[in-house]
Amino acid sequence: MIGHVVKMLWYNRRKYSGVLIEQVLIFIILLVSMISLLEAICKYREPGLINTDNVMIFGYMLHGGGGGLGMSMEEQREVACTMEVIADKLREKPFVESITLSAGLAPYMRAERYYADMYADTVRTDDGKAVEVIRKFVDNEAQKVFDLKLEEGIWLAEGTLEDGSYPTILSRQLVDKLGWENAIGRKLYMGCTFTVVGVIAGVRQSVFMDNPVAMLIPTAVWRQLGYAEYCAKIKPGYEDEFHFYYSKEFKRTGLVENSVQICYSMDELKKGSMLDTISSVSMQAIPTVFLLLFAFIGTFGLFWLNSKKRKVEFALRVVVGATRNRLVSLVVLESLILSVMAALPGILLFCFVYEWTAVHVMAVGITFVIMVLFSVFSAWWPAYQVSKVNPVEAMRDE
Repeated sequence: MIGHVVKMLWYNRRKYSGVLIEQVLIFIILLVSMISLLEAICKYREPGLINTDNVMIFGYMLHGGGGGLGMSMEEQREVACTMEVIADKLREKPFVESITLSAGLAPYMRAERYYADMYADTVRTDDGKAVEVIRKFVDNEAQKVFDLKLEEGIWLAEGTLEDGSYPTILSRQLVDKLGWENAIGRKLYMGCTFTVVGVIAGVRQSVFMDNPVAMLIPTAVWRQLGYAEYCAKIKPGYEDEFHFYYSKEFKRTGLVENSVQICYSMDELKKGSMLDTISSVSMQAIPTVFLLLFAFIGTFGLFWLNSKKRKVEFALRVVVGATRNRLVSLVVLESLILSVMAALPGILLFCFVYEWTAVHVMAVGITFVIMVLFSVFSAWWPAYQVSKVNPVEAMRDE
């Protein structure tokens, strides 16, 4: 039957050439859109995305661009101490579950280049290697606030270890770059000595950004006073109450005279960081959906008109013993073969442009399935009408 349908399509190639070209273009456009969508979904699901649900980021930035220009070190220390007092008061609120003080850990705060400018440094290993890393300064509460999961080891302890070194947690990306099979207990040097106590899958700085080569360091090593990055895990629905109490304390303690108040919902920052990628995917997906819809209407109309013109042919097939299912299969198969032929140039182009990764192979498969469904549904109704043909009436009309 397939050979018979192929011959019919070849004899009517002029009639179907427009549909074939149209479906080739649809397959290619749909494939590109599907790849973009699946790549974004896979990036979102990769390990290392920090959990910021119900997290508020708050703190201050000193006047003068955050550097405290015109302020003495003593005045900057006083601001930092006052901020810690405010944080302690917020910890007592029933809707606050935990508060952490960190630097460079909270995501969605800045572009990738600013992380490199502010927190990049070179670390040396006990086997003589030197690697540039992104430092992220954290305390004990950071694990609770951001629900950070370790692949191995333990979380950072307070103060120094027994040998006088500071504990550190490395990202899996840093461990792989160093080529270490077992990182626990290894020594690192960056101004002071660090001992690896844990490994984390990653700490992404943005939803669709790659995990940086990073190491988590206790906040005791952090010396910067101009910028404080407090994050609070709160109960759902208490964002407005938290903002109100923080603003009230910020004004009451007089910090507004020397610094700028910071207080945002991390959920909102997360949505903002996703906007560019979502917009890009949407700009591809929306026109593709409309194109697919219009092509469906056009293909449906072509098979509908073609079926009407072939009414006598189908009547003769019924006379010689063709069943309803046979007629339906004939029309649907014509549409399916056209779609398969249209997919071949798209797959060939894909081989030259993309790599055969799991995501890309999945995109090809989903696109092909969509095109098959497109073919079946666009031809099914005309096929169903053909199956009801009455040979006598068809011959009389002819």
